[in-house]
Amino acid sequence: MESGSQNLELSRILRNRALEFKHILPLRKKLESLNTIPKYELKGVKIAFKDAITLEIPQLSTESFMLICDVAKALIPWRKGPFMINDLEIVSEWNSAIKYNLLEPHLNLENKLVGDIGCNNGYYMFRALQKNPKHIIGFDPMPLCFLQYQFLQFFLQEERLSFELLGIEELESFQNAFDVLLCLGVLYHRKSPLEAIKRIYNGLKKGGEAIFDSLIIDGDSPIALCPKDRYAKMPNVYFIPTLCAFESWLERCGFKEIVHIATLKTAFEEQHKTEWSSGESLEDFLDSSGERTIEGYPAPKRAYLKARKT
Repeated sequence: MESGSQNLELSRILRNRALEFKHILPLRKKLESLNTIPKYELKGVKIAFKDAITLEIPQLSTESFMLICDVAKALIPWRKGPFMINDLEIVSEWNSAIKYNLLEPHLNLENKLVGDIGCNNGYYMFRALQKNPKHIIGFDPMPLCFLQYQFLQFFLQEERLSFELLGIEELESFQNAFDVLLCLGVLYHRKSPLEAIKRIYNGLKKGGEAIFDSLIIDGDSPIALCPKDRYAKMPNVYFIPTLCAFESWLERCGFKEIVHIATLKTAFEEQHKTEWSSGESLEDFLDSSGERTIEGYPAPKRAYLKARKT
């Protein structure tokens, strides 16, 4: 156990070095400028868990509001959301409410320890507070995601949330720890998806539940598409299974009681360019028919599965 703790601390030290990158340091200073907002202006913050996570700060001055807008814009691109802070609307590239609203009926989080693997800026974590978890730990090694999370937490100061600047690899240091793990939009980015699934399995307590999603392809055989170079212009997509292959992956890693929640084609309503995103988005990743990626593969479609460690 002591060796595992030492490995975790070493991983934290190594991952936290990303916060010293030269393009990240100015963003950290931007974020620190929020500390100039008078404390009394931040009293009485109200949060509404709608599709957009909405913060109402009733005593905020115009000057402080403009500072908040400036900091939020410095943290572009916002991939997950949306968020509202008074009249500031952060319209993220992904309308993450669509996925959360689909999964919400399947989340049993009451007084549970929850982990969100690849949590991005914590949108799902904030939304999941409605389910009264004991604590939620987000895992994501991307420093910009961490800074966006810190930006939101500056106003919320939510003690039931924490963020580890770690990847799925470091989940090995959290054996049998979690009641619930979310692994959304991660598996197809892994060179060994079964190894990733096994890490999720090992991170759960006995009786714990995991919710996964993955890009899938149509078909009745347990096979997977291995893109030659890129998929929807993403260079780090390695395996896109059929639904039955996806289910068999979970079974081979020890999961039982596998439930197919839904399969949905990615729509422009869910992913599109906004002034808060950058570069290209779904409309640039598909051909003119909308049925194939620009490389000629089937257009993105996701399956959502829930499974239990017995």
